[in-house]
This record gives sequence, C-alpha cells and structure tokens, in this order.
Amino acid sequence: MSPARMIRGVLLACGLLLTAACSAHNEGSPTASAVAASAQAAASPETPVPAASTQFSEGKEYVALKLPDGQAQPTGPVEMVEVFSYGCSHCAEFAPYMDKLRAELPKGVEVRYMPAVFSAAWMSYAQAFYAARQLGVLEQTHDAMFQAMLEHYPLNSLQDMATWYGRHGVDPQKFMAAATSAATTKQMTDDQHTEIGWGIDATPTLVVGRRASNAQDAPFVALMRSAEIKSYAQLQQVGLWMARQAGQH
Repeated sequence: MSPARMIRGVLLACGLLLTAACSAHNEGSPTASAVAASAQAAASPETPVPAASTQFSEGKEYVALKLPDGQAQPTGPVEMVEVFSYGCSHCAEFAPYMDKLRAELPKGVEVRYMPAVFSAAWMSYAQAFYAARQLGVLEQTHDAMFQAMLEHYPLNSLQDMATWYGRHGVDPQKFMAAATSAATTKQMTDDQHTEIGWGIDATPTLVVGRRASNAQDAPFVALMRSAEIKSYAQLQQVGLWMARQAGQH
C-alpha cells in the first residue's frame, strides 16, 4: 500500500478526512471561528502584547487533559507543541506571535511542532514538514514556508514543495525521498492518533505538558491545550500562561 493510501485510510477511520480549512469540522468549531475572526481583531505582529492574563478558565480558553491510564504526574522538562498546518492561513498569521512566545517562555521549555491533517490536501504539507525535519532544515524553512503560503506561492503539490525547498538549498530528490519514506508515513500516522487523543479539532492549537521524567527517552505527557481563543495575541498569552502553570506542578 502506498504511503498516501495508508494515511488516507487512517484519517478516514479516525473521522478526520474532512474539507474545512483550519478546522476538523465542516461548519468550524468555536476555536476555529474565533481564530479566524482574529485576523481582523488581533493587533499587528509589531504591536506589543500585554502581560499574560491569569483570568483564563478551564473549559473556555484552555482544556485540562486527562493523564493516560496508569500515568503518574509527569516530573520532567516542560514542553510546548504547536499543532499546525502549512495549509492553514491562520497558522501562517500566528507565526510571528509564536516566534515571540518562544522568546518569552521560561528557560528550559522546549517548543516543537506537529502537523495536523484535516483534509487530503493537507497531507503534502505534513510530509513537507517531516522531510524538512529529517533533512535538518526545519529551523530555516518553517517560517519561510508560512510566508510563501501567505504570498500565494504555488505550493499545491509535493512536487511544488520539492521545487520550493530546492530554492532553499535542499536537494529536491532527497526531499521527495524523505517526504514519501516509510518513516514519514509512520510518524504522520502516529501524530494523527496523538492529536485525536488530545481532542485537536482546529489549528493553530498549543499543547503544553511535561516529559514523564528526566530520562532522555521519557515520553511526553500532555497536560492542557488551548481552546476558545479570541485573537492571536490571546493565544500567545494562553500559551505562556500554560507553560508557567505546567512548570509549577
């Protein structure tokens, strides 16, 4: 079975292969609707963001996640995961806020990214992310990819993306090999199952948790995620607040 057919089968089984952009629901979730509106409501990326509020409510701005059965309270380093897609215009608009959030997080908090695949069209964007990470170019191409999408650069297929990455110093053949590899297929499948467990139904979503212990190979345990967000600035604030909360437990 080809990687594309395998992933498509997983998404169909999980009920995620839907058509709405930036949401796993055709009509959009409250989170997706709020973030969409923030393109007009949020301040520009150059506008300073006020100090993080402490008036965030569980079940509204954030959701507390249940620990897996048998999982003790994690004690390792705090981590933040942004669930996103290069095909999500709201993720591209949030990118400058995410960069600012990374700079203001408590020392030692690791940030990583996990692509969502809410539609068949998003699969190639996820493959591009995994390929860039495998090839060691993610740091220099991640924000550039968002900018290219905002500028309506023709990135509608994996071949389009191979050409784009080629212009950023990546061998297109190596890119295609990495994007369609068995390792990429497995990682994409595993990540989609993880996101379902976290209740992800819109992008961008921030998930904060801790490693189970200080061991190098300790698994990540998600503790909370963003939910109903009114603006990109508020999502930045909620992300900082969640990271601080996780560090206190």
